[in-house]
Amino acid sequence: MSNPAQTYESYMVPALFAPWAERLVDLAQVAPGEAALDVGCGTAIVPRRIAARTGREAELVALDRNPLMLAVARETAGREDAAIEFHQGVAEHLPFANARFDVVTSQFALMFFGDRPAALAEMRRVTKPDGRLAIATWQGIERHPFYATLDDAIRRRLGTSRVADIFALGDADTLQRLVEQAGYDDVKVTSASITARFPDPDGFLAGEIDVDTAAIPAMQHLDDAARQSMVDALRDDMADALRSVTQGHHVVIPFHAHLVVAR
Repeated sequence: MSNPAQTYESYMVPALFAPWAERLVDLAQVAPGEAALDVGCGTAIVPRRIAARTGREAELVALDRNPLMLAVARETAGREDAAIEFHQGVAEHLPFANARFDVVTSQFALMFFGDRPAALAEMRRVTKPDGRLAIATWQGIERHPFYATLDDAIRRRLGTSRVADIFALGDADTLQRLVEQAGYDDVKVTSASITARFPDPDGFLAGEIDVDTAAIPAMQHLDDAARQSMVDALRDDMADALRSVTQGHHVVIPFHAHLVVAR
């Protein structure tokens, strides 16, 4: 597909992000009539799951900096008749009034924010005094050996890698301190795991390589042929690792996360 956000929605969301969204929504406990904000919403699977439970009785707002993600989010929410208000913006400068929301959520986005303390402070600013926060981050890369191998392979080929950034908030104590320093009280961090099953092993690996190398300068100046040659080399490097997680026609990988709720 030409739109990576559509690929994300059709391939990654059903296998991985939708099951986690169910858990995060359970944690958030958004009630009918409450106002909820999702920060770093991607294609908005979390607010869509909230809408499926509350209907139009909850005010749902979603924010992301990526216009492609937001375009797919709007289209998908429309098909599902989910009443969600979308905004393009950054977590460090939320365009909302103080104490507007009963619940603020963020699923697997905090590690990508340029200034995490500022982003969490903004989330706290827009949370009502008696409101709550529910967020998810991945545990460390050492708990995700397939991605540790991919990180090593990209680093060997290109001299740098961004794969480890995905797992940058893997330490539960550090995560708890970040949330507490933003001004939230009663912060609880719990661990959870899900085993994801992705169809099309070759497509899965190609997609992971493409996404994980997109932000590396050494890849950005390559023409299509040179880029494909590099992707093919990385695919050869990852052949054994891919076989180790392939069962039949699916890639089967356990994912481990920290779930945080705070008030």
